[in-house]
Amino acid sequence: MLKRCALFLYLIPIFLNGGIFDWFETLSPKAERAKMLLEDFDLLIEKALIDFQVPGIAVGVVVDGHVVYAKGFGYRDIENKLPVTSDTLFAIGSCTKAFTTFVVGNLVDEGRIGWDDPVIDVLPEFRLWDQYATTNVTLRDLLTHRTGMPRHEFVWYNSKMSKEEMLRRIRFLQPSFDIRQRYQYGNLMYFIAGLAMERASGKPWEQLVKDRILSPLEMDATNFSVIETQMTRNFAYPYIEKKEVLKKMPFRNLSLISAAGAMNSNVEDMTHWLKMLLAGGVYKSQALISPATLQELHAPQVIVPGVPESKESLLYAYGIGWGVISYLGHYYVSHDGVSDGFTSVTGLLPGENIGIVVLSNKNMTPLPRYVSFQIMDRLLGLPYHDWFQEGVDSIRRNRQTLKEKVIEDDLSRKKGTTPSHPLQEFVGTYEHPGYGKVEISLEDGKLQAIYNDLRFVLDHWHYDVFRVSEEKQDMIISVEGTKFTFCNNADGEIGELIVPFEPLADDIVFKRKSEERLSALSYLRQFTGIYEIYGYTVEIVIRNHALVAIVPGQPNQELLPTRENEFTVKGLTGSTVRFVMDEMNAVEEVLLIQPYGAFSAKPRK
Repeated sequence: MLKRCALFLYLIPIFLNGGIFDWFETLSPKAERAKMLLEDFDLLIEKALIDFQVPGIAVGVVVDGHVVYAKGFGYRDIENKLPVTSDTLFAIGSCTKAFTTFVVGNLVDEGRIGWDDPVIDVLPEFRLWDQYATTNVTLRDLLTHRTGMPRHEFVWYNSKMSKEEMLRRIRFLQPSFDIRQRYQYGNLMYFIAGLAMERASGKPWEQLVKDRILSPLEMDATNFSVIETQMTRNFAYPYIEKKEVLKKMPFRNLSLISAAGAMNSNVEDMTHWLKMLLAGGVYKSQALISPATLQELHAPQVIVPGVPESKESLLYAYGIGWGVISYLGHYYVSHDGVSDGFTSVTGLLPGENIGIVVLSNKNMTPLPRYVSFQIMDRLLGLPYHDWFQEGVDSIRRNRQTLKEKVIEDDLSRKKGTTPSHPLQEFVGTYEHPGYGKVEISLEDGKLQAIYNDLRFVLDHWHYDVFRVSEEKQDMIISVEGTKFTFCNNADGEIGELIVPFEPLADDIVFKRKSEERLSALSYLRQFTGIYEIYGYTVEIVIRNHALVAIVPGQPNQELLPTRENEFTVKGLTGSTVRFVMDEMNAVEEVLLIQPYGAFSAKPRK
């Protein structure tokens, strides 16, 4: 009797959570067959973890509304031998985008916004590089990656700036194509879409997703913060492979671009998401979106250029927050997710009522994609294709290609050259209106660059070009080998730093900023006064915390400090103003140095 009571007490929480129904759930014939087909799949995944050097992975499969597979493999924490389970939390990266577009679809259903509404109508402060794009870019353009903007990922990566500041900076980022000319994937435009959603609804993006998706779908474990994730009892640590050895890497806070990729979830929760999407937007008799809008999300909107990745999918399109391909004649809607130390994939075969989610805790691993393909082939009854072996072969080829690139790069190096200045003269702050500041310092005889709190060691390459030889932190994509090029100004001083942060746009030019003390009001005041030159008077004053020269009959000229007692004239290349000081540190003479000559002005006594 006591044993029966104990069993009953054990079953109560399971019954209340709905688990008792799963025990006695009657599967459809297709779901029953899928479950049988995946019975020996565990062994393949366990071998793949070794072959791909992936710490852990979690896999979920939904067929006809039934969860036929939900398991974890490997470790969420290698050092402490903690296993991955079906409720282990992983960062899902860009799989977040589908949640964002789903909520936009809700707002469209409610008439609050429209897919083809100009963004500037919802977000008046929105600006892009050119006026035409600013005026005409729509929400659909943002969400289908066709604004003409390339990634420009380093603007936001690891940055602690506010969302307001990033919105202001975007106008200074160069596009690589005209609006709607070409698909170019990126995260910045989803950041804009998130702001537009908040403005249209009056609620934070996180609250919108929680209210309209997570709560109705009972996705109670899913969150928007790596900090919150680390406070739970079951989460995966991020890992990266360096020199063929796995190591933990720091959790990266993605709250700045939350709408593009900040969510964290597990297989248990994600199967609820798959069930609802495959049921036409309905979950437990509750409709969360109109069928027409859901269909619009999954419909091709723009062709993705490039050669086919495999013969199984010859054409690739992008819907609204989803990639769309024909996989051997089957309509396949999916999205990969990548964030620091995590890689994932979410996929739907709407015609076959099949959904797949794969979550892993290794940086940039292709394993989740190959797992999803291997599962699809089984469930669709397609001819056998060893995707895992193809993936291993691809990794080996990529490693060889990287080695060859290093050799080719070294051959292009001009040996025996030296920098044009002592290393100390390269030290300073360099600034770009969109990308912000790069700080160059000199430590242990080598230049170091600091950008968005990321630190890089620079080795001399040739002439005034320096190469990133070491990263002081692990990053989602390594920048080792990147060239930092310093340029002299007309006076022979280091005036610019050029960094190829965005390969599809012109190299980013950072202008050297004068020392802060050279812009202090107490420093600038010593140069103010009236000066005479050839019978003319020039008045030097301070306006808006800057030194300004007022010449009768001419536009006012702002003077930008470059070094001690020396300024350049803003907008006039090669024009320099040098103040000559006497023994009492008072201005004795002003030299106006221009490309066609030098002139002297004396202070009026």
